[in-house]
Formats: sequence, structure tokens, C-alpha cells
Amino acid sequence: MLAANNRLTSRDHFARVTRSSIRSSTPSLVGYLSIDQSLTAPKIGFVVSRAIGGSVTRHKVQRQLRHASRDAMNLLPQSSLVVVRATKKEQNPHGEIPQLFQSLTKAALKKAAI
Repeated sequence: MLAANNRLTSRDHFARVTRSSIRSSTPSLVGYLSIDQSLTAPKIGFVVSRAIGGSVTRHKVQRQLRHASRDAMNLLPQSSLVVVRATKKEQNPHGEIPQLFQSLTKAALKKAAI
């Protein structure tokens, strides 16, 4: 599980992050990143739509994503807000989350350098 200080729960934060220009994708995930200088630890939220499946399937996918994110959180900048959107049911979150977080971090660094 993610610690409480690492969970993105505010609807306003979700909206702000998903409108961010920093985004990246893998075959079954799309990630959005926004920087908030007031944060001391990254915050991560998940969006798993009904297109993925029924309630049990969606919650299973979300649990897998949370677990994989906890292990890969060190790849994100400390002041980041991240939203991960699942786009396909068939996924390997333990392989895709680190890849997604690395590409989001590279995009954020590239944008900061501009």
C-alpha cells in the first residue's frame, strides 16, 4: 500500500495533473505529472475506468498499480503529483510502472530545462 502522504486524493489535484503538459505512456498505462514545489514527497493517484472491467477487476488492477508504484516511487521527483490511468486490462504493472515513472521524470526534466 501507499502511505497516506503519498496518496493523491483531491479532485482538484487530479484535474490539475491530468491537464498537465507532462505526460507519457506505455502499452497499457498513461501517466501525467505536475510539479508542486510545496510537496516533500511524491503523491500518486490512479484512474481505472469501467472499460477495464467490472468492479472486482478494476479494484484488482488498482491494487496492483499501487503496489508497483510503492516500489518505484524513488524514480519520481520529490515534488511531483502523478496520475496513472489504466487503459487496458492485460498489463504488467511491475514492469510498466518503473518505465512510466522514468519517462515522466525525463519529460519533467526536459521541460524544466527549456
